[in-house]
Amino acid sequence: MMRRLPAFLFALALAVLPAGAFAAQPRLVSAGLLTWGTSPTFAPFEFQRDNKTVGFDVDMVAELARRIGLKPSMLGMDFAGIVPALAAHRIDIAVSGMYITPVRLKMVDFIPYLRIGNQIVTTAGNPAHLNDENDLCGHRVAVAVSTAFEQAAEAQSAACQKAGEKAITLLTLPNSAVVALALKQGRAEAALSSNATIAAMISQNPDVFEAVGRPFDTTTRLGIGVAKDNPALLAALTDALGAMEHDGTYMRLLKKWSLPPDSSIF
Repeated sequence: MMRRLPAFLFALALAVLPAGAFAAQPRLVSAGLLTWGTSPTFAPFEFQRDNKTVGFDVDMVAELARRIGLKPSMLGMDFAGIVPALAAHRIDIAVSGMYITPVRLKMVDFIPYLRIGNQIVTTAGNPAHLNDENDLCGHRVAVAVSTAFEQAAEAQSAACQKAGEKAITLLTLPNSAVVALALKQGRAEAALSSNATIAAMISQNPDVFEAVGRPFDTTTRLGIGVAKDNPALLAALTDALGAMEHDGTYMRLLKKWSLPPDSSIF
């Protein structure tokens, strides 16, 4: 017959167990992998270079995965499908330069990792003579669908009409790469994107694009999306990101991808 341990021995046994022995384990799509969904068309966060996906988010997820004992496994998809894929448990996390918004917070939890601002970009020489978002009234403006840029353009268009000006003609496109192409081809007179993305566009095509005005909505945060029913993964990644900031890895990634220091969430 098995005898029960005296109370003091049971307490001692608990004391010598490793920390977290009874902690819930993160739920994963595939054992040993951190499966992440992204739309690799949003430089400098994730984009194609020499037939390879690179960017700040790519490096960050690789480092986070390493720190929690997993290997990163990227799953590319249309941006609009990322949150649904997370909700359906086809991916473990959503990382795609994704803005944290009230609507998205109702569906998934987020770990903030960058601050960013919106900005206007046009072709070099600024042929439409734009100065700021108030000058967009009556113009053709390209944005990526299902993004904060689309929402910002819609809000500005409503403000234009309220002021008695013409509404913005909105050109919604699948992703930021297509937005840049539409602007380059003259299908739009301006575009709304992140100031970091615009800096990358100009760096790669200095004679093609030009930033207009100062960034606005600069308190916007980018986040790592985690399913609401996976708190253990949320906690593990939050701790890993904090450790990256503590040992300088996070700031080194900011510098590598030419993001300004004030982009730091810390």
